[in-house]
Amino acid sequence: MIDAISFKENTLHYLDQRYLPLREDYVATKNYQEAIEAIKTLAVRGAPLIGVAAAYTIILGINSFKGTKEEFPAYFKTLVAEVEASRPTAVNLFFAAARLKKVYTDNFEADTLETLFAKMHDAAHKIHADEIANCDLMSRHGVEQIKIDLAHILKTRKLNVLTHCNTGTLACCGTGSALGVIRLAWQEGLIERVITSESRPLLQGLRLTAWELQQDGIPFVSISDSSSAFLMQRGMIDFGIVGADRIAANGDTANKIGTCAHAISAWHHNLPFYIAAPVSTIDITIPDGTHIPIEERNADELRTIFGTQVATPTTPVLNYAFDVTPGKFLRGIITDKKAVVGNYLNELKQLFAE
Repeated sequence: MIDAISFKENTLHYLDQRYLPLREDYVATKNYQEAIEAIKTLAVRGAPLIGVAAAYTIILGINSFKGTKEEFPAYFKTLVAEVEASRPTAVNLFFAAARLKKVYTDNFEADTLETLFAKMHDAAHKIHADEIANCDLMSRHGVEQIKIDLAHILKTRKLNVLTHCNTGTLACCGTGSALGVIRLAWQEGLIERVITSESRPLLQGLRLTAWELQQDGIPFVSISDSSSAFLMQRGMIDFGIVGADRIAANGDTANKIGTCAHAISAWHHNLPFYIAAPVSTIDITIPDGTHIPIEERNADELRTIFGTQVATPTTPVLNYAFDVTPGKFLRGIITDKKAVVGNYLNELKQLFAE
């Protein structure tokens, strides 16, 4: 069983994903700044897991506080700001921070610091437990939607599915978002083979998703990011499913760079393309994808591959970590509450009222 992240005896434990699959390094820290660095450097990654890591990082920060109750508000404000600045795109991070800020706001005046901190600890563990449960719910809703949309193919054969980046246990704590759907679909005999695109420049598909599929014994093949349209043209892909880092109110979705190209190719070939993400990934406060901040990362992620220089150090580079797929290219958005198809603007908003 993959143990991507845990919090025991006031210590954050995580699997450093930068070295997979060639090396499994588990790290333990009580230092919140080290935990922030782990988020920044993608030692921990994946939108839901980033949210859990952010919650536990805040807990590490309050554990290290040594001042008076009167000094805590300024300290807490600075701490949360540092955590929120670690990754700008994944909304789960801000969702987790907001949950802990609410615990603080609701209880600071009445509680002692000891009681307040205990409530915040409980809230962080609840965020973690919720993400694990959300994976199981997404998986079921996703499989049921696939059975509806692809029933005509399932009458005669199993399905070949494309996925991008990593959306399994390494990204989501539980069985995964998109990969959780794939796992359950395979267990139910719906999947013939998974096609995982490499996900340049950090190769999360080639390194991480392939590793998880190998652990499970699920048949797969890895491809270059630019291959998917050709495989669709040849009838080698039946549908696509990926995760998300932020979903706007109209269904526009930010996910790992390269997602939009896969989605457009699927749309052109009349193949369903799904997003699987918990409701916590939906940012109902922004109307569309133009409002999603897109992280631009260090150029050396492209100019080097695992420390080996593949371009000159002065080669100009644009290294966006994410792109935005317009909602019109999506067949559906699969959440822990239900699979949403059709009018995203109305139905995504309703998820928050249910």
